Amino acid sequence: MRKIWRQRAAISTGITIGLLLALVTLLAYLDGGSAGSFIHFYYIPIVLASYLLGDLGGIVAAFAAALLAALLPLQAGMPQPFKDILIRGVLFYFIGLMTARLFAKLDERREDAASLLEVSRSVNASLRATEVLRTITETAVKITAAKASSIRLLNRSRDELTPAASYGLSLDYLAKGPVRLSHSPLDRDAVAGRTVVILDIRRDPRFHYREQASAEGLVSLLTLPLRRGEDIFGVLRVYSGSRHQWSRRERRLLQSFAGQAAIAIHNARLHEDLRRSYWETVNALARAIEAKDPHTLGHSERVTDYVLQLGRALELAPDKMEILRFAATLHDVGKIGLSDRSLARMGHLSMNDEMLVRMHPLIGISILQPVEFLSPVLDAVRYHHERWDGSGYPEALSGEGIPLLARILGVANLYDNLRTGSPARPGISEQEALQAIRRAAGKELDPGLVPIFLRALGHDAPSRTPAEPAKTPPRNA
Repeated sequence: MRKIWRQRAAISTGITIGLLLALVTLLAYLDGGSAGSFIHFYYIPIVLASYLLGDLGGIVAAFAAALLAALLPLQAGMPQPFKDILIRGVLFYFIGLMTARLFAKLDERREDAASLLEVSRSVNASLRATEVLRTITETAVKITAAKASSIRLLNRSRDELTPAASYGLSLDYLAKGPVRLSHSPLDRDAVAGRTVVILDIRRDPRFHYREQASAEGLVSLLTLPLRRGEDIFGVLRVYSGSRHQWSRRERRLLQSFAGQAAIAIHNARLHEDLRRSYWETVNALARAIEAKDPHTLGHSERVTDYVLQLGRALELAPDKMEILRFAATLHDVGKIGLSDRSLARMGHLSMNDEMLVRMHPLIGISILQPVEFLSPVLDAVRYHHERWDGSGYPEALSGEGIPLLARILGVANLYDNLRTGSPARPGISEQEALQAIRRAAGKELDPGLVPIFLRALGHDAPSRTPAEPAKTPPRNA
């Protein structure tokens, strides 16, 4: 459909250029033929044809203009010397060709700028290096008409390059794993800061995996270092499926992509260092709270382990898994405001103590809210004590009105509480806890999450008839 539309657009443009040539010819004839000023207006349709139709369109328009300009003196009864006709024809041809080439070059630069902008946006929009590097490898293939691309990161301690992202390469080819620099002269050159071009990697001894490349259909290779300042992080490889000489434009673009990849890796490493510091701080805070009640020591770590198992079974996105991890670690942070008696739940609690216990999710929110990077975990912390049947706290939400991550956290929290118990109530066995979780489905817990949680722990859910499938909770809740 798009091809037909383009053909129609080209025909329509050609007709428009033809009419414009005819109009210029008429004006030039009325102005006295080739001796008049309107003869110069032929450049307008030539330039337009070059811009809209490319080389061929510009050349055809130039020849048409030269022919029409040559006929003007004949119509006026004043034959023009052949030399003048030839000079005008050559000039029109040169203008048409050069204009088309200039417009093509401008269009190429525009596409290059758009590609670089897309990669830059990806670098700025995400602090996850895997996403950025995948975008870079895909874009590198598309703009160079290559067959495949890959990025390998340098592990200096092991003297090898490890796959980090790829596009167009099969799993079988990637399964060859890391590349040891001692086995790959071309990668040693790239890590030393040089750009390496191989016309046929199937026969060049500098390429270590020649047989695998031949089976994959890879022929020519361009390898560039990923560097930031003097620090080299790895290499960017671009493969073609036939013998290919990489143009200056392609090398320039790929060098820009390699620079963007290096920035992405640097930013991601800084980000990971920062998050690691956050995580250590958060973990220390959770342990400080649990130290008030030694009986619950380790509760947050166990709940975190359970929610991550359930999250993986639900195939949650990495960002959701990260939120779950922080939420599980901090879900009881509000208990810092409870008395030792309330934490231990020894005997009957007073109305005030019971109210404080039910308020601890909100106390936790008030503690976490000022920390901007923890804002995604607030809902899970706030609502992890809500129940599917609406009998929970602090807001008595029910069903899918409870955020999915809070429902996940609620399942894991209940299971660990059943297993570990409290000073007032001893923990129960694994089988008893599993039975209690099954009974809580549809009452305290999301009935769609319970069987998935049991399978995640290595226990089969009770059998169901085909007419009663387990409900799967929405993943984007």
